[in-house]
Amino acid sequence: MIVDPEKVAGLIAEIAEEEIMTRFGALAEGDIDTKSGPNDFVTAADHAAEARLEKALCGLYPAANFIGEESAAADPALTARLATEDGAFWIVDPLDGTRNFVHGREEFGAIVALIEKGEIRQGWIYAIPDKACAIASHGDGATWRGERLGSVPAKENDLLGYRAVGSLQGAWKDQWLPRFREQFETEPARCSAYAYINLVRGRRDFAVYSRVYPWDHAAGVLMVREVGGKAAYLGSGAPYRPRVAVGTPMLATGSSEVWRHISEVAPLTE
Repeated sequence: MIVDPEKVAGLIAEIAEEEIMTRFGALAEGDIDTKSGPNDFVTAADHAAEARLEKALCGLYPAANFIGEESAAADPALTARLATEDGAFWIVDPLDGTRNFVHGREEFGAIVALIEKGEIRQGWIYAIPDKACAIASHGDGATWRGERLGSVPAKENDLLGYRAVGSLQGAWKDQWLPRFREQFETEPARCSAYAYINLVRGRRDFAVYSRVYPWDHAAGVLMVREVGGKAAYLGSGAPYRPRVAVGTPMLATGSSEVWRHISEVAPLTE
């Protein structure tokens, strides 16, 4: 089933404005909590936006299950269903970049993906401070602010990307990471929403992640694929699928040629 992409985008924008932007810069002490560590924030805005998105999205497609970042944090078994069930799922990060949001940095977004039979069918990334949305549908391309995105030009020199590699393990951490850092210029990936938007707009060349959650990546991966890019795990070359994966780097690029170049320059076979 394909849902109306503009209708979904409108719902995301409305909820983000009412539940997230109204709280930006106005969080009380009791509105902020942490999950896995002192920098893994969750706020009243996350919870309120996720609850409203669940109601709105499931109203559009009642047969689809709902997995939000905060509901999955409370019940990790929800995420395991993606690997064992062939049904439809709404996968939602109601507030990506919560740390930025808490610290007053205007780089945070809402991410929504629709998964059917293990495949990413549609994706939305709403850049909340910019009031702008990227939308993708499988086989139908991607748009930004309502304008169709073209192919991202291939590059081999002066590549600039994002990194979030604190969970690398074994040889990936000890052997691959030092070589990678020698070869490529990167900056921290503090917000997946903006990272993927910048990839498909050609403003950054790659992003590499060692802890991959579906609510952070499914929508963005569909977008890079729709502009001719690639998202796959280094070493095996296995394409990204909407699952939880930790320890092996997943590389996303707006151009498939850039993916190949990076994998060849800094190789490691598992």
